[in-house]
Amino acid sequence: MIIQLANGRIIECSTEVYLSLTDQEVQDLEGISTSYTKQVGNPFYNMFHKGKNAAIQDMDEEYEPRLDEIDDREKRSDPYFNNED
Repeated sequence: MIIQLANGRIIECSTEVYLSLTDQEVQDLEGISTSYTKQVGNPFYNMFHKGKNAAIQDMDEEYEPRLDEIDDREKRSDPYFNNED
């Protein structure tokens, strides 16, 4: 789990360790030396996968046809179809 401190630096720990921290221990994390923290400017730091960002890849591959490209029968079978439209 990645925890971002108030000073913008981050630390990594397991979820179990984070959940076992008391409020005082969380506040004490602010005083940790910079040798134990990281300064990260990349919002995609330490993604769950190591390839291209999956969300971006899905957006690139997703295709939604325009209304004039959909067959009339398919439009009418759509539960959101309204005759008045």
